[in-house]
Amino acid sequence: MKTVLVQGAGGGGGNNLIRSLRQSSLDLRILGSNCLPHAVAKSTADQTFRLPASGEPEYAAALRALIERENIDLVIPNSDREVAAVSALREELPCAVFLPEATVIDICQDKHKLYLRLCEAGTEPAPAVSLEESSSVEAAFAALPASEKYWVRPRRGSGSRGATWVRTPEQARQWIQLWVDLRSYSVADFQIANFLTGRDYCFQSVWNRGQLVVAKLCERLSYYGGGNRLSGMSSTPEIARTLRDDAALETIFRAVRSLCTIPHGNFNMDLKGDASGHMRITEVNIGRFCMITTIFDSTGKINTAEAYVRCALSEALPYGDPIDIEEGYLLIRELDTEPLVIHESAVEGFTRPPR
Repeated sequence: MKTVLVQGAGGGGGNNLIRSLRQSSLDLRILGSNCLPHAVAKSTADQTFRLPASGEPEYAAALRALIERENIDLVIPNSDREVAAVSALREELPCAVFLPEATVIDICQDKHKLYLRLCEAGTEPAPAVSLEESSSVEAAFAALPASEKYWVRPRRGSGSRGATWVRTPEQARQWIQLWVDLRSYSVADFQIANFLTGRDYCFQSVWNRGQLVVAKLCERLSYYGGGNRLSGMSSTPEIARTLRDDAALETIFRAVRSLCTIPHGNFNMDLKGDASGHMRITEVNIGRFCMITTIFDSTGKINTAEAYVRCALSEALPYGDPIDIEEGYLLIRELDTEPLVIHESAVEGFTRPPR
């Protein structure tokens, strides 16, 4: 039996990952960690420990001590902050760490650095301007192709934090100023891009020493809590559907290869369709699992959480075709309920929700 540590246990993403690990064929002792006492109480791991936040000076020593005391074989960071923190400590930790190169993590966790790299690779992301490099919001708008809507968001962070669409430079300035005044951001933290009005995809994959192990894809059909947000959107879907889009997959794989010559670890991406239907990469959630990993681990032949652990621990991979997409399955989510994965044919009267 191997022992794994799931960071972020007790949160939605951590508990979803724990569920996926329990659905796998692996014989595991699953431990959890979190810096929040209420999350520790809510964790579904076999045992959960409270650690300092990843930005605290005590974090590294506390994590090493936990790994040694509990004979942990693998630590699984499951948030952007934890991915960055564990990446920085990877040579010091007395257990396996399964992450992309540190330079790749740094690029992907800064949306504008990522945008520039994708442009260099010819993958045509949505046009974007960093306010760090622009003289003003008006200048940023002028540098972008004319559009009915523009997308304003911080360069770092997840969960659509600080993001919304606007129509005018004045609206963008007011939105950004609120985050500056009330949440201690700076204007230079933001990026402005053309808003894409097409379909919304979420992709999750595991790579091992340059080889694709498993790839999954779904479409967000409606957004959890979207009606309560100014933008009407969120990175977290209320309803998602598995699908295969070979053109989008080609764009994704070209982007991964442009980020590093030997992909290793998790590469997860968001894509949005432009007016012509071409899917453009909007962000890469590097080194961790998607919040909605449940839809990927409960469909197809490959459990991505199991594939991750097997790769990390150098175990045999009894898999065939890595593009493992079983189309037509829905993920249905609601507050305080377990996510449901069910084929759309079993949902009487199901139709695609309007945007």
